[in-house]
Amino acid sequence: MDIVYSSTQLLNIKPLTTVNGNACYEIETKDKECSFKHKYICVPQSTKFIALKHAGSIHIFNLVQDGAFPDEFKTYIDEINEKLMKYFNERSTGQVLSQISDEINRDANPHNFVIVRPTSPPCEQFLNLDDAKHVIQSLNDELQKTCRGFHLHIDYITSFPSGSTVSMYSDVRLNTYIKPPLLLCLMHGKDCVSSITLKVSKSQLNIDSRTNALYEGRKFNTLLRAVAIIISKSLNQSAEHLTSNAANIISAILMIKRFNACTPGGDISKIAIRPDKLDKIINDYFSHNDGMETMVELNEENIANARSVFHETVARMNCGPLAGGRKKRSKRKSNGKTLKRGKSKDRCKSRRKKHTGLH
Repeated sequence: MDIVYSSTQLLNIKPLTTVNGNACYEIETKDKECSFKHKYICVPQSTKFIALKHAGSIHIFNLVQDGAFPDEFKTYIDEINEKLMKYFNERSTGQVLSQISDEINRDANPHNFVIVRPTSPPCEQFLNLDDAKHVIQSLNDELQKTCRGFHLHIDYITSFPSGSTVSMYSDVRLNTYIKPPLLLCLMHGKDCVSSITLKVSKSQLNIDSRTNALYEGRKFNTLLRAVAIIISKSLNQSAEHLTSNAANIISAILMIKRFNACTPGGDISKIAIRPDKLDKIINDYFSHNDGMETMVELNEENIANARSVFHETVARMNCGPLAGGRKKRSKRKSNGKTLKRGKSKDRCKSRRKKHTGLH
């Protein structure tokens, strides 16, 4: 492989935004296997030079001053030439990739240089968010009657306002090609203080949530879950369910009691279990499991219910200024473990007559 010092114009590399201190770029990878040519990477904001593999060669770009490659930088590249060859060799193992990545990307190097992991860029296109944003705007009109300093926002992370700080469920992977996560946020200025990460598939939406610890206890998470259900059909008209992997009892109870959710088989729901026993059943479930997958059927009744929850929550939400005090770590509302998923065709009402033993 050759090492080529290239202009950013070769792959039309364009800066998009800076979020959580990381700079995100659009790259035209000219991948013949994908109809959608633009790919995305995020790197530490201090990054000046990047290296990536293109057309069988290792190309190095200056993101700050296009085409400028000082002699001392080229000398550094000559010194790590062997490592670069190993890193971009398709036969190199994951262990080798991680070791070299740690040595160059994580350990301080004097040139703010990173190597982009040689993975296959995702081919998925972005969703058209116009309809969802129209609904969000109408919800903002209602929200800002009582919470002037806050507003709802939905977009891919690479389209967020530059300089944003976003509390999100999973950090964006750096120095590799990514599919930018789609986020529904409650914004305070440029800060996304509470978010839901939305994953949209053919038949369902999956959500994971996170709230900045300084803003916990204000019902922001309840608000965003209601909004996610309200806009679900605007994101995917054929979606049948919205699923959430609740990592704690509170999140599970919230989904089941407020949003008519159930477990995939319908075993645990407001319909299957008497109200006076519901909390105990959920507690017993968590004593034997790491989490609970909950599912909301996206029908007219549940979407209308979500609108009611939204309006009730807005009226009760704490939108006041921070009281100060010691900062705490943010907590995930869902965990990163993969839970066993039930069949999406099972609905909350489908087995109501078969669970009388739980009453």
